[in-house]
Amino acid sequence: MAKIAVAEKGCRGCSLCGDICPVKLFEFCDGQDYPSVVRQEDCIGCFSCAYICPSKCIEVSDVEMLRPFHRIEGNAALIEKFLQEKKAAGNLAEQDLEEAYGDVSARLVALSGTIMELLGSGYKVVGRQAGTLAAAHLPEVYDEKGLDHVLSGMQRLFRESFVFDYSVSGQDVSVTFNPCGLCPIVEGAGWKVGEAVLCNVFHEFWAGLLSAFAGKPYRYQVPAAGAVCRMELHPAK
Repeated sequence: MAKIAVAEKGCRGCSLCGDICPVKLFEFCDGQDYPSVVRQEDCIGCFSCAYICPSKCIEVSDVEMLRPFHRIEGNAALIEKFLQEKKAAGNLAEQDLEEAYGDVSARLVALSGTIMELLGSGYKVVGRQAGTLAAAHLPEVYDEKGLDHVLSGMQRLFRESFVFDYSVSGQDVSVTFNPCGLCPIVEGAGWKVGEAVLCNVFHEFWAGLLSAFAGKPYRYQVPAAGAVCRMELHPAK
């Protein structure tokens, strides 16, 4: 049976865990500013509370994480054979791709405004959480923990959107995007590359991915932004 533990000292009392839990495990008892797990036996091990917690103070244990078979690249041919259908990407024409890019660009610009309106200065947590969630759906990357394996896997999986080179020194990582797929979107919206909400959310997303794959939290700096963007990522102390 899955077990839930809440680190009381780290909790902000935001109640997001209680709001998202499908079986309502959490309750705020009188005089407490952190949630109590009141129905432990009902937990289904969905990890929703751990994923959404902005303070990372919820731990889920005694539950097996299953690898998403359909998302593993090596299984793609088998799935196509089973379904008797080719990947949708193979049926897309150049015009379809341009239309999709325009649609995604407009949605990302709108999303930036919505995130700022709803979350204000705390908006960066959205990117970090998104990166952590996305990592669970890229199983070929986290099969091994070496940074070079992780980064080469990210390089392969994101080659259609974010072309980048990287270098590793100990546990420190330098990533250079040349070009970044978000650059033309940010410039088209009249924002400054590297400082726009969309850029900051992406940087947090990237740090969230690396943190999840490497098994340790990473912080980042962006010493260069523009036609070529560079991120420096370092383990949090």
